[in-house]
Amino acid sequence: MNSRSVAYARSRLRTIGAFAAYLAWTTAVVELTITPLLFIFDFPEIFNGYLQAYGDQMPLLLEPGYQASPLAIGLVLAVDMIPTLISVVALGLTGLFFHRLSRGQTWTSANIKLLWWVGLLCIFTPLLWPVTYTLQGLALAIDLPAGERSFSFSIGVSSQAVYEIMKGILLCAFSLLMRDAKTISDEHNCYV
Repeated sequence: MNSRSVAYARSRLRTIGAFAAYLAWTTAVVELTITPLLFIFDFPEIFNGYLQAYGDQMPLLLEPGYQASPLAIGLVLAVDMIPTLISVVALGLTGLFFHRLSRGQTWTSANIKLLWWVGLLCIFTPLLWPVTYTLQGLALAIDLPAGERSFSFSIGVSSQAVYEIMKGILLCAFSLLMRDAKTISDEHNCYV
């Protein structure tokens, strides 16, 4: 490759990497703010959806005039934020990965580890969804009298969860490929 092609490729990598980092970080900020904002501005409808979802198991939740305590409401929101926070961390790390690429740090051990962790977070997040459903049911049961409480444990994987898990597996596999390619490249650079 001539020097003009290399300079053009580096320039393009800088531009695309910076844009992808900005896009990932912007998405992380939007995702982090939109869930609480939806909960705040559309509270009656969203919380009514939670009551409807768990009302089959705990009929007292559907009684007219039922009012959940601030503790139950806060716990439901906090539990709802757990997968969002993990997703935001994954997006932040993805932005950092592309930021490093834009700085010319392509085959570094730090980038390889970053990609590995993003893959693990993509695998872990959908597996956490059933746990959040269980914890939200427990949070709503706090206010109910002893005979009306119900415990339901959610198990299952949706097609969206399978997609996220596969994406995580592919990211982890790509990081392993990058690690092996870096090892081969480093070994190759040792020979004159």
